[in-house]
Amino acid sequence: MKTWSVESLCLTVAAIVLVLASLVALIALGDAHAVPRWLFSVAIALSGAALAASLRIRALAMARNHAQSRYRHFIDTAHEGVWTLDGAARTTFANARLAKMFGATPGTLLGRPMHDFLGDNPPRDLAEMTSTDAAHVGCTHDLSYRRVDGTIGWAIVSGRPMLGDDGVAEGTLLMLTDISGRKAAELELAAVQIGLEVRIRMRTAELERSNAQLRIEVAERVMAEHALAESFRELRQLSSHLETIKEEERKRIAKGIHDELGQNLMALKIDVEMLHARAGLRHPLLKRKVGDVLDTIDLTIRSVRAIMNDLHPSTLELGLPAAAEWLVQQFEKRSGIATSLTVAEGDGPLPDSHRTDVIFRIIQECLLNILRHAKATRVEVGLDIGMEYLTITIVDNGVGMGPGDAAKVASFGLRGIRERVDVFGGQMVIDSRPGGGTTLAMMIPLESEAAALED
Repeated sequence: MKTWSVESLCLTVAAIVLVLASLVALIALGDAHAVPRWLFSVAIALSGAALAASLRIRALAMARNHAQSRYRHFIDTAHEGVWTLDGAARTTFANARLAKMFGATPGTLLGRPMHDFLGDNPPRDLAEMTSTDAAHVGCTHDLSYRRVDGTIGWAIVSGRPMLGDDGVAEGTLLMLTDISGRKAAELELAAVQIGLEVRIRMRTAELERSNAQLRIEVAERVMAEHALAESFRELRQLSSHLETIKEEERKRIAKGIHDELGQNLMALKIDVEMLHARAGLRHPLLKRKVGDVLDTIDLTIRSVRAIMNDLHPSTLELGLPAAAEWLVQQFEKRSGIATSLTVAEGDGPLPDSHRTDVIFRIIQECLLNILRHAKATRVEVGLDIGMEYLTITIVDNGVGMGPGDAAKVASFGLRGIRERVDVFGGQMVIDSRPGGGTTLAMMIPLESEAAALED
């Protein structure tokens, strides 16, 4: 049965009215009394109205066709794919953009089920997309689609139900925006990020291994430094102990020479003097020989006394100032170098016997170095005994030292002096330049941890 549209029905009615109006008009022209005048007027009016209605309907039809043409052009040229489905999720319409996305033509898509193209996505998303619930306002998902050639693309898919005049869902309208390029870039970026994360994890693991190895090395180095510091402390204690033993041994040898050799020489001298007195004038040759023996004995006694003073001067028992004064006088007498001593005694205590012995040897070693290397004509020695520190200053006008001379391998004198100063936790400073003489300054605590440990 043919379905009549509103336009066709109206045109048919208009044609019938015009035919009837024409018949009435013909009858009226043949016999004016056969048709009432009002009927003629009504026929004319109806025919005019029918003609106007038909023209109006025709204009509306042309406008509707034009609007449909523009709408079709808009749909076909839209950037998004437009896809309509019936209640069974089969294609009822697909625009050119959608067909291009699927790699087909619009005509070949008609009747194709949605699952042919979107079947790889989660069923829950597809069910939500094609819901026939009239209250459903639509939803949007990023879905993959399969092209006709089997390749995969990606699109933002928006779906909402198409409602009929009765408000019941007749199908589904889907709008697809192709994002395949963006998805490919995202997948590539994700792959790069995964590769970067793998590299970061590998680098982090490598750094952690390096840090662990570094911590082990640092711990070993710290242990080595502690062992070295302990060894250095023990060496200083040993050096201090050796100096003490050396000084005690010198004192013992000097005492032994005084007690044994000195007494024997004095006894021998007394005996020889008695022999010299008894020889008299009767034995002049014997008296002369005995006199020579006495001179030899006196020379030997002086040599023994000099040896005893070199080993352990008796002036050390009188304190550091007296010992230093005797040492300076002996140095000036033996070397011929003008030597002076300045002592500034404060309210602090005098150094103990151990410090006195070591400081005496320090001054002695400094003077010997000046005699051997400085070529000086004047030496000034200063002692400043404070409350906590003893300051020793030795200045000469010799040839001085060049850069690096104090660090030479053969500079055992200065090294020995520095070692003796370090034993007490003191400090030593050397100020010298070629041709400008040398100033040696030392500051030694009167009580130190090293001495306490040694005690």
